Amino acid sequence: MSLRREAKFPSEPSRSCLNFLFCLPALLLLVSPFAHTKAAELHFNNGDRISGEVVKRTDGKIYFLSPVLGNLIISETEAVIIEIPDTPADSLAGLPPVIEQVRLRDADVPRPEQRPAPPPKWRGKLEFGFNNHSGRIEAKSLNLRGEANYIKKANNYRVNSRYLYGETNGLVTSDRRDAAFRWRRELSGKVFAQTATSYFSDRVARVDVNLEQNAGFGYKFLTQDRSTASMGGGLTLQYRDAAGVENGTTVLGEFFQDYSYKINGRLTFSQDLNALYSPDPRTRTVITGASALSEEADNYKIRFNSTLQGKLSERISLNLRYEYEYDNAILLRENRSDQRVSSSLGYSF
Repeated sequence: MSLRREAKFPSEPSRSCLNFLFCLPALLLLVSPFAHTKAAELHFNNGDRISGEVVKRTDGKIYFLSPVLGNLIISETEAVIIEIPDTPADSLAGLPPVIEQVRLRDADVPRPEQRPAPPPKWRGKLEFGFNNHSGRIEAKSLNLRGEANYIKKANNYRVNSRYLYGETNGLVTSDRRDAAFRWRRELSGKVFAQTATSYFSDRVARVDVNLEQNAGFGYKFLTQDRSTASMGGGLTLQYRDAAGVENGTTVLGEFFQDYSYKINGRLTFSQDLNALYSPDPRTRTVITGASALSEEADNYKIRFNSTLQGKLSERISLNLRYEYEYDNAILLRENRSDQRVSSSLGYSF
């Protein structure tokens, strides 16, 4: 006797089966884009990371599909693709990970716009000083000064001028005008060439015109953060037209030295010295009444200047100066030397 068992099928599909059939198209739509893509991670320049699939790369852009963020388009300059291999991690033990990085040519890297450096400007200072004394004596003095510097690469240009005037009890004791232009050119770190042109006239010393042209070389023997010093020498061609002195042109040897020390952020001390000498003397002729006395005078001159500058603000400064000059080729003995201590208010530009 054989037994036969018949399978029974439900007359209606179950609810779980219907749910599965309903969700199947949605799952196929979600999975289908990944069928031809490759798993990877995007590492952004700011440190962020996104997992997903690389759809394609073209025209410098990455088309990326993230399960969370959806379709993304990112520039290759903003992120690096780290591909995740399909091989199980167990089989890759001991092997380095496969990393694909996008390297850009230097020409493709955006660079900030470089603006040309502004051209150097003239920098200088104007000074004004005035003293007035009344009482037992009547005295007043005035000093005006101007100085400007211009530095361009190895060239250093300086222009300065000065006007001095003084009276004591109605008698003019000082009336001098002078100006100078100096050009220094660095030949090496410490050696430089120099040329200087200067002019002065002094009514008290009875010098109508004094012109000098110097050329020489110098050496910077001190170059530190807060102090600099140099010295040098050369030849000076001098032309002078003065009362009672042999006029004309002569050649003098010149020695010069300058020093600058920045005491602190507001105080600066500077000093310079010039000494000139000619073996060719000048004839001085002193006229007394109806007679005239002539003598041969050594032709030499010394100039010494020192300045202590204190900054009151970025542009305003107070300047204290000591100046000494001696010129042996001037006629009268009392006019050959001139020394002064003066103060002035300066304005920088």
